[in-house]
Amino acid sequence: MDKQRLKILFQKKLENTISESEKKEFFDLLVEPNSLEFLRALSKEIDISENLFSEMTSEATQRVWNNIQLKKVAHSSRSLFLSRVKWSRVAALILVFLMIAGGYQYFFAGNKKVHVTKAIVGNQIIKDAMPGHTGAILKLSNGDSYLLDTTHNGCLTKGIVKSSQALCVKGAGDTAYATLTTPIGRQQKLKLSDGTLVWLNAGSSIHFPLLFNKDIREVEITGEVYFEVVHKRKQPFIVKAGNQEIQDLGTHFDVNAYRDEPSIKTTLLEGRIQVNRQLLEPGQQYSNGKITKVDAGASIAWVSGYFQFERADIKTIMRQIARWYNVKVNYEGKIPNQLFGGEIQRSLKLSQLLELLTGTGIHYTLDSNKLTIRP
Repeated sequence: MDKQRLKILFQKKLENTISESEKKEFFDLLVEPNSLEFLRALSKEIDISENLFSEMTSEATQRVWNNIQLKKVAHSSRSLFLSRVKWSRVAALILVFLMIAGGYQYFFAGNKKVHVTKAIVGNQIIKDAMPGHTGAILKLSNGDSYLLDTTHNGCLTKGIVKSSQALCVKGAGDTAYATLTTPIGRQQKLKLSDGTLVWLNAGSSIHFPLLFNKDIREVEITGEVYFEVVHKRKQPFIVKAGNQEIQDLGTHFDVNAYRDEPSIKTTLLEGRIQVNRQLLEPGQQYSNGKITKVDAGASIAWVSGYFQFERADIKTIMRQIARWYNVKVNYEGKIPNQLFGGEIQRSLKLSQLLELLTGTGIHYTLDSNKLTIRP
């Protein structure tokens, strides 16, 4: 991504001095990796009026919709890109990019909230589903158990303290080991006794000692867990996840080991790790014995409160949605072969998220914890 060029085009768009060819170049740059992160930082330096913002979005929507109408009949392979921009004055704005056969469509869903349209033919919302929230179950090896959702902040037991930010392990207590589990629809932050920070996504767990021994630090996980490890050269940090063994070499990394996913994926964001004796560099992912280059930031979007997809089919997306919204997803008929990408806020009601999929050939019925997807 050419950051300087994107900055120039963005400024021209704001000043209404951008040419038609530059507008196309600007929209093309927006879908490149990390472009939205760059514009988020840039937007903090620029005061954008709501009127100007409204004009920009309206123009973009009309221009791209016309492009899609001309091309959608001629092409059967389609990709849907859902992306976000967090502006300084429009905190809850959602920017959705749809790319169908090379065209882009922009939907801006309100300054404060997304209004759910129930009149769309083929879609039905009987009872909405709320997004997940912070919470977990802590089980100690001595048999004690704590439901963190309802437990007050403070000392839970010797060596373990709960705060509004995280569950903190201070050291040895009356038990040697503990297991922290996030049910479906929950996530939790944990600080281990060595200072290592751990985030558990919905439907995940970590088994750990309250106090690591002097030779090795070892934990075992299921589901998806993000680590920011305090590196200690003489006390390696080992993560076991299914058939993978990850050794920290001073790093931040994410492990996705859900049983309903096709494979276990370990993604390195910073530093170095060794997975099954293969060395990874930042921006690389290990899966099924192979190392590939990926957008590492996408793997931890959930830590910041977003879903982020990259060329994912509907079933891949629905697996994430099912875990966070605690819904069971059923499929009827042949689902369109579409690919999705981008980011959506995890704080939305499920009906609001589903509204973003309207017009893509996918229809749904939502009834509390039951979601039916059909063509």
